[in-house]
Amino acid sequence: MSQMQSLGQAMQTLTPPSSSPRVQPPPQTANTAHSEMVPLPLPPCISITKGRRCFYGFDVPKEWFINYFDQNHHRIRNYDPNTGAFTKWYMTMILLENLTRCRNLSVESVTYKISDPTTLFDPEKGYVYLVSMCSTMRNSYYRRPNQRQVNILKDIFGREPEWYVDFHDASFYED
Repeated sequence: MSQMQSLGQAMQTLTPPSSSPRVQPPPQTANTAHSEMVPLPLPPCISITKGRRCFYGFDVPKEWFINYFDQNHHRIRNYDPNTGAFTKWYMTMILLENLTRCRNLSVESVTYKISDPTTLFDPEKGYVYLVSMCSTMRNSYYRRPNQRQVNILKDIFGREPEWYVDFHDASFYED
């Protein structure tokens, strides 16, 4: 037994520190590579952003969630085409998180695109849905996705993400 212990000890001393699993840096997880964070200027302060959060992401119609779920059924264990719409929305967000490894994704209601602040998205309803990667809130902004994650989302949505104005004003978020 002492020979086995000494052999094990000898092998440990021969293992270079760089290849030892105990001294390796932890695996990179979602949004931990600050040096890789996508460079992202904050949206400009204009009249429609006053008192409102802004979200960065991709606007989508509500049907997009259901269609994406159905188109990616091969990635879903126990896929059931009769799954309800709300569950499809939820599962679509899980699929996006799994594909990108980005845990900050959320669905938000937004009114205006910052690049076109004069056009209300949906005059009847007053908002559209947004798959958001981050917001102007400090914690969210500094946990924004890295470039690889943004590139995956750009491939999925087929366009660049943009800044949008929240449907809710600041009082909505107060306790």
